[in-house]
Amino acid sequence: MFTTLARWVVRMPWVFVAVAVAWTVFSVGFGHDIAARLTLNPGWHAPASGSARVETLLRESLHHDEAPVVVLFSPRGGDGPESVDDPPYRAAVEAALAPLISLDVVKAVHTHYTTGDARLKSRDGRHTYALVNLARGADEGVAAYRALRDTLASDALDIRLGGELAVYVDVREQLDRDLRVAEAASFVLLAVLLVWVFRSAVAALLPLIVGAATIASSMAWMKLATWGTEISVYAPNVVSMLGLGLAVDYSLFMVSRFREELALGKPVDAALRITLGTAGRTLMFSGLTVASSLFCLFLLPQRFFHNMGLAGGISVATAMLATILLLPALLALLGHRVNSWVPPFLARRAPDIGESGRWYRFSHFVMRHARLVLLGSLAILLVMGWPVRHLQIGPADARSLPAAAESRQVQDILASAFELNELSPILVVVSTRVPLTDPASIAALHRLHETLGALPGVTRATGLLSLDPALTLADYQMLYQHPEAFPPAQAALEAYSRGDTTLLHVQYRPDPASAEARALVERIRALPADPAIREVVVGGFPAFHLDYLDALRAGVPKVMLAIIAVIFVLLFLMLGSVLVPLKVVLTNLLSLSATFGALVWIIQEGNLSAWLGFTPQGALDGTILVLIFAAAFGLSIDYEVFLLSRVKEMCDATKGDSLKSVSTGMQRSGPIITNAALLIGVVLGAFALGEVVFIKAIGLGLLLSVVVDATLVRMLLVPSTLRLMGRLNWWAPKPLLRVYQRLGFDETRHEGKQ
Repeated sequence: MFTTLARWVVRMPWVFVAVAVAWTVFSVGFGHDIAARLTLNPGWHAPASGSARVETLLRESLHHDEAPVVVLFSPRGGDGPESVDDPPYRAAVEAALAPLISLDVVKAVHTHYTTGDARLKSRDGRHTYALVNLARGADEGVAAYRALRDTLASDALDIRLGGELAVYVDVREQLDRDLRVAEAASFVLLAVLLVWVFRSAVAALLPLIVGAATIASSMAWMKLATWGTEISVYAPNVVSMLGLGLAVDYSLFMVSRFREELALGKPVDAALRITLGTAGRTLMFSGLTVASSLFCLFLLPQRFFHNMGLAGGISVATAMLATILLLPALLALLGHRVNSWVPPFLARRAPDIGESGRWYRFSHFVMRHARLVLLGSLAILLVMGWPVRHLQIGPADARSLPAAAESRQVQDILASAFELNELSPILVVVSTRVPLTDPASIAALHRLHETLGALPGVTRATGLLSLDPALTLADYQMLYQHPEAFPPAQAALEAYSRGDTTLLHVQYRPDPASAEARALVERIRALPADPAIREVVVGGFPAFHLDYLDALRAGVPKVMLAIIAVIFVLLFLMLGSVLVPLKVVLTNLLSLSATFGALVWIIQEGNLSAWLGFTPQGALDGTILVLIFAAAFGLSIDYEVFLLSRVKEMCDATKGDSLKSVSTGMQRSGPIITNAALLIGVVLGAFALGEVVFIKAIGLGLLLSVVVDATLVRMLLVPSTLRLMGRLNWWAPKPLLRVYQRLGFDETRHEGKQ
């Protein structure tokens, strides 16, 4: 396969380059407006869950398609009003809210002054907030929120916006800024480091060309995918992070091997043929491994994971194809000129591939003390993974934003200055068997109200039967028999009901993200069925969080098994061994536990938070853990694939000399892997320095994974285990070995001694 490809590339390199340039130009033109086609609905709901069902019923049956926004008013200081009860304070609030009447997107406004609700006033009487319900619409209410933000103003009071929608908009806007900064910083730093690594401006330019083509092409494929499914606005972050990082990594590996073959005196066509047959083959398996790991996210039910798997898989596959198809053509055209434009301050070095190199000597040291090194490295990984014992999984909230973010400030003030925060009620949607106003239905709702109100932790339930505590069941039955004669009953029906379906808000004491709130949802769902009620569905944030965690518990083991199985098969097809893939899988599971342990220590517990600029989260978002596992498990295989491919190549050349093959493989791949880890670390580090903890944790987790795998695993665990296993490294049952040989993936057998 790669021999044939090399022949075509050498014969017509300009054709490959021209096609690549044309496709990249088309991709830029086609995909430049991808942001307009991305959905602002992240897709975190498990489709068959109760919380997702409630969201559908609210929109389609009850026509409650609204997003509440908190408008917080605070004293400005100076001569302005200080107390919520002062007439000037009230006048300032009403003046600020008055222009909202002209906004079609504003459906309702509730204030302390219009409702008399004391919960809307802070304990010290200095702050108050209004609840503004906005039309959600196709963009999840983002346009309505921005219109609200642009309309609100006051000369006397400070106004800040909060709530779930405000947090979402602030996160998106911050991510857009972080993404632009990370991409710009990455390209500049990569350009400098690549010149230092290659000691040639021409060679340094090639990975950046491949990286730019990868991002442009990936965005085009993502836009094409939007024609068939909804793609989240978070997807471009994954494309930029993985696409650029892996494109540079793969290009480094390919260019380094080509230059190595040229240094050995090979002509350009032979050097390119060997490069594609060895490095190209390795990159193909590496790309397939990482992409397959990410595509396994489709086994989870949430669309968010499908989007992340698709975005990651597309970017990795595109990076692999660009490296295998475009880069060899550029190398064929450049030939020995790939070493041109050496900066005067960098002396060119001949590649150190002999037996006197430091990596050769280091590998000998490791293998002479293989057992001690193995035990020591395992001990370090276990210590790093020890904090995983305290792992807590919780949802992301406004604390993911920097302290200066407006919605973050609102959440902090609501938590500290107000008695009771009722912004995240449990939503109970009830459908009755007979008309909702029938006495039997009212009696059933009355029983449900009383049952809900008696549950531990519940403060009150509001709905059709919460008009007045003094009203009895008989009173409610009479009111709803003739609601047109009783305006409060008619208003309640219009606010809470449509047809035979009604909505109850259940307010409670525990924190919405707490285990107590999730336990309350479970108790509500476990209530005995009432004969007069056809369906009771429980939603709201605590129910969503419970359903989300349940979906992860059910789906993550399947994803893990699928990733392990896929990687095991691909590594067998690459190496023809059964035991080495098994060792790789076990090693990487241990490596990932160390990564997660470090994340618990840093993100959850807040160590180094002052240096990294974030607020300790107290828990890790399950989404982060799943994405890091899928991406890091694939990425962690990368460097082992680079090393093992060279070791296997040298093992074939030395007729099974384990010591020499491992040492030579380490010597020839060691500098490349170190430089590759440095370069992809720059990309991941740029994202880890972002302001949003969600992306910071992903970038940091992947960066830690790369560092652990490029040091402890590749430098210590791999050579020591290869030495201890000896000839068993390349053992496989004869039937499987025949399959491996028949498929013919080992092209180096036909290349002769490299």
